[in-house]
Amino acid sequence: MHHIKERIKPFISWVVGDGKFIDPWCDRWIPDIGVATPKPNTTPDPMIRVSDCIDQNLRRWNLAKLSQHFDQSSVEKIVIIPLSSSISSDRRAWDLNRDGKFTTKSAYLALRGRSTQPQDLMWKKFWRIKIPYRVQLFVLKAAVNAIPVREILSQRIHLESVLCPFCQDQPESIMHIFLQCPCTRRVWNISNLYSYVNLFNGTDIRDWLRFWLGCHPYSSTEEKVQKFPLIACIMWSIWVGRNNLIHNARTDSHETILNRAMHLFPNKNPQRDSITQATPAGNRTLSWSPPPPGWTKFNTDGAWDHISNKGGAGLVVRNHAANFLYAAASHSCFISAEEAEIRGIWLAVKKAWEMNYKKVLIESDVEVVIDQINAGNFAGTWSTDALLQDIKNWKSNFENISFRFVPRCCNSVAHDLAHWGKTTMLDMFWASPPIWLMPALGRDAPS
Repeated sequence: MHHIKERIKPFISWVVGDGKFIDPWCDRWIPDIGVATPKPNTTPDPMIRVSDCIDQNLRRWNLAKLSQHFDQSSVEKIVIIPLSSSISSDRRAWDLNRDGKFTTKSAYLALRGRSTQPQDLMWKKFWRIKIPYRVQLFVLKAAVNAIPVREILSQRIHLESVLCPFCQDQPESIMHIFLQCPCTRRVWNISNLYSYVNLFNGTDIRDWLRFWLGCHPYSSTEEKVQKFPLIACIMWSIWVGRNNLIHNARTDSHETILNRAMHLFPNKNPQRDSITQATPAGNRTLSWSPPPPGWTKFNTDGAWDHISNKGGAGLVVRNHAANFLYAAASHSCFISAEEAEIRGIWLAVKKAWEMNYKKVLIESDVEVVIDQINAGNFAGTWSTDALLQDIKNWKSNFENISFRFVPRCCNSVAHDLAHWGKTTMLDMFWASPPIWLMPALGRDAPS
């Protein structure tokens, strides 16, 4: 047992609460580097604790103290660690799970040198799905950018045109040919899956696959997994239609493309009939809806650049009459998209408390975080634990507060605000809507 304990130590870190139990020179508590490095030409003070570098009244890092003891690289890492607004005890967290909780499975896989990252879990689920082998192989190639769309081919050979053969308007990328082209969108429309397509603007094809396979950051449901074979077959059939147009000068109708996919789709699956016989999604567009009378709705979102780690959070507040009350955007550096999303929810709860609203409905388009909050699980890693603890503590200040997941198409205003914060690197509060936000607000207006 002692041998195993030593081997799993690298996967355990401290989440900073009041800092009283953390030895900055020995304990793993700083992102990426673990322990602190002393300031050059100084002798480390063995009696210092992390609590000595926190202003406990303001609940923020004391930069003067940090600079007195640690080198600049350590200080830069320390100041991005969030601190809860209320004092709590330090705790250990398991780095291999998103909620910081230890599981024997993750420890076993880590000790065997295997990863539990979402990408690996996606492929594990993918290979379990029963679909024709040719379709399976095709979807695999699409996921790793290995199908010859014109945008990829043009990087290797000279092409007269990189435009999509269907619409002849935009470059033919993998996302465009399967989800963004107006012609292929009509196929998804008659399959009754069009409303889901709109959720993936600005993402890549792996996000589309993760959603249907129920992989992080999307929740897993039996209904979504049952539909995955049809999703894969439609993608394959769209590609066959694309090749027929290019190589045989034959235009397949949208119904032909869907029927070809349905021919490959397993007949025993009960989802087949419900998908094809339901009312077309084009006749029931998803959109933002006002809260009940007496409630105030906060839509929130986060944005993150994985290269620069720059991010933003945005929120918009409206009442039951769909009247704009105010909006806010903020910026910060994050280490993950999930941290940016949680920061957005944190900002919404904080503002709702400060504005003294009593009945609050908070909506976000990140299902896994909303599910976690509704399950009463407020544990997180070093980057999210303090934010989740604040949300937990602030909930008691409301007469009623509810957290709800909505698709991206119902959260577009908050999405635009979060990206504005990320791009401008500014913090802003609007008592009246800025001009650039008016189109998004107009799309949400009740008809």
